[in-house]
Amino acid sequence: MPADNDDLKDFSPVGLQTRREIAGDEWFELNMKNMTEWDRYWQIVATNTNWHTTWSRGIIPRQTLSLVNMSMLAAMGHWGEFEHHFRNALLRTKVPLIQMREIMLHISQYCGMATGGEIWKIARRVLKEENIDLSQLPPLDSSNINWKG
Repeated sequence: MPADNDDLKDFSPVGLQTRREIAGDEWFELNMKNMTEWDRYWQIVATNTNWHTTWSRGIIPRQTLSLVNMSMLAAMGHWGEFEHHFRNALLRTKVPLIQMREIMLHISQYCGMATGGEIWKIARRVLKEENIDLSQLPPLDSSNINWKG
């Protein structure tokens, strides 16, 4: 964190709190600790605009915002940010696995097979790293798939 509260005077307290809750302590601390005069204004804008005026409004539930972010980031090919938001959805906004799987199927369909392949690879790695028990995930219902036309 910056040295004292004067360093945070331009930051929205709500934005700081939301940023920490969604992005996690480690990511939050790393960004604040590494902040310099070069990127200070960027950190203020990101915190006050993104984390306060978007994520903190409460109009759209955080789980839904997580799914929207995953979709947009995958569509734009921002794999590092996709991974970050996949992990956030998994660990902090607590999006149910069945919904995460469903949105990834939609992303794969609408953004193409290459994008789908990349997000499934990222998801498998993150699920393994976080030791997520997938045995509770219900099997995919394929009874309504008619491949024969």
